[in-house]
Amino acid sequence: MQAVLRDLPPVGHIGRYAVLGKLATGGMAEIFLARADMAHGAWRLVVLKRILAHVADDPEHVSAFVQEARLSLRLQHPNICTVYEVGEDRGRTFLVMEYVDGVRLSDLVDLTGALPAPLAARIVADVAAALEHAHGLVGEDGEPLGIVHRDVTPDNIMLGFDGRVKLLDFGIAKARTQSRLTQAGVLKGKVAYMSPEQYRGEALDGRSDVFALGACFYEALTGKSAFDRGTDAQTVAAILFDDAPLSPHAVRPEVPEALDDLVRGAVARSQERRPSAGALLRELEAWLDGRPAKTTERDIAALLEATFDQSPPELDRTPLDAAPRLDAATTAAVRAELDDVVESMRARSRRQRALLVLIALVVVVAAGSAVAWKLTMAPPPDGPGAQDARDEPSDAP
Repeated sequence: MQAVLRDLPPVGHIGRYAVLGKLATGGMAEIFLARADMAHGAWRLVVLKRILAHVADDPEHVSAFVQEARLSLRLQHPNICTVYEVGEDRGRTFLVMEYVDGVRLSDLVDLTGALPAPLAARIVADVAAALEHAHGLVGEDGEPLGIVHRDVTPDNIMLGFDGRVKLLDFGIAKARTQSRLTQAGVLKGKVAYMSPEQYRGEALDGRSDVFALGACFYEALTGKSAFDRGTDAQTVAAILFDDAPLSPHAVRPEVPEALDDLVRGAVARSQERRPSAGALLRELEAWLDGRPAKTTERDIAALLEATFDQSPPELDRTPLDAAPRLDAATTAAVRAELDDVVESMRARSRRQRALLVLIALVVVVAAGSAVAWKLTMAPPPDGPGAQDARDEPSDAP
């Protein structure tokens, strides 16, 4: 795959990076796979996250994007997707990030269902290590930055084909030093993974991320969502009010009770009852170390190799300078709207033609009525005697 991407002609350039194609588009930015060409033939794949054109004119969104960049540059940990650089090209800010060749935890669980308990524990332990690093980061003044990820979900946990686990997307993370990132009252994150205190609008700390990670752990152990009840309202109600104990062991008896206890502690409704990310990490490492066989990155890599085809990622190869191309759903929606407009115009035209016919009929009837009235009002014709008198010569000289 690497050789294919190395020789792939770029569809354009962003800064000094050769763009190979678009991976995705979000509400605020678009994601590209790119190649960084260096001296002496060296190169590497990177991911570019560029702010969208219509967002680039909004100072508040640009500020949020820059805050993400500054925060991400401070996060240097083996289990966090690395941000290499922040740049600007033609008035649009972009981030240069590590490319992780692999799949999301959500993709793996969707395909395989529940994971073996040791593998699930290994993955969650690595994410807990990433969160411990982020939660403990201090600023230049030596004070904790108070970083909270706020979007720990299976979609943001990346599993590399080499077995490495990476936590992605600190795009909605909040730090103590940030004056404003989102409008008051706007909920961020995925509904089934947000902590009770997020829904209550209370102050957050790292234990909110631990709650989300506990929900991910439950899902990895059981293949089922911890709180999803079908609708957003029911899901939120389950998080806030459901008193039934959340037990992976009750769903899958082969889940060790020690891991069952860790999940229930992580998703405790009260923040005070939850462990920190570091405490959860130490408990998981202790359980993993107590097993006869050590679970490592090689075990994760072996599972992914047996489950997924390691083909190159799907890329939108539209040239960067080309006019935007609508996707199939948008095209269908536009066509449907145009059909409605055309039908409306046709209906209006039919109504206009009917109105013209009606007006013509009214005019004809009115003209006929006028002629008839004229005929009825004309003086009666003169008799024969009167006509003879007019024909006689006059006596006047």
